[in-house]
Amino acid sequence: MIPNKNLFFVTSAIKSVNTRFYNHVQRFEQTVETLKSIRSKVPDAIIILADASVYHLTKEEMEILINSNCDYFMNMNQVQLVHEFSTRDMKSHAENALSFNAFLAIKQEPFIKDVKRIFKVSGRSLLEDGFDINAYDNLFGKYVFKKRIPTWMNPPSKATDLLITRMFSFCPSLLDNYLEVCQKNAESCNHMDLEHAHFLNIPKEHLVEFDKIHLSGWLAGNGTVESY
Repeated sequence: MIPNKNLFFVTSAIKSVNTRFYNHVQRFEQTVETLKSIRSKVPDAIIILADASVYHLTKEEMEILINSNCDYFMNMNQVQLVHEFSTRDMKSHAENALSFNAFLAIKQEPFIKDVKRIFKVSGRSLLEDGFDINAYDNLFGKYVFKKRIPTWMNPPSKATDLLITRMFSFCPSLLDNYLEVCQKNAESCNHMDLEHAHFLNIPKEHLVEFDKIHLSGWLAGNGTVESY
């Protein structure tokens, strides 16, 4: 059978230690909107929510998330390294460890054989009206990121640019490669953020860059909404 499903892997930390601009209730509601947004734009998608909340979600909250068009819920708070990084508000390290451990598990799931493309989406983001899933056809063996942005680091590191990680995608044939990227990111994040680490470690021969990915998201750092 030819793979015909799109997998949306949503990362979140709903009950994080950093609630400067958005409290836990707001972050929860925004995450629910993320799931609804994906389902409305890609109705037949497989949607996985992997959450690394420092404080436990209630049973009722988890039921609401699953009922908000989430097919699978992964409680990443149970992964010691993810929990340690999240507790210390080490966001890049935490998200990288979450992705590595989650994709190791996803790799073993029977449904992965039906997947033609994997999208990683940060929770508290919305697919915009201009998003077209068909734009990702015929991209076998490729990563797709928003067009690279020049580094803001001074002095610059080996990562001369950064890749926005709020949403990117890759062909399932690159799953093992992305696990290797995560392993390299673990070291790189000691010197730079995860977006610079991705630019440094994603194989450029497999990289396709879109001018616009048609996604908007709430920024925890300053409380604004940004469009990509």
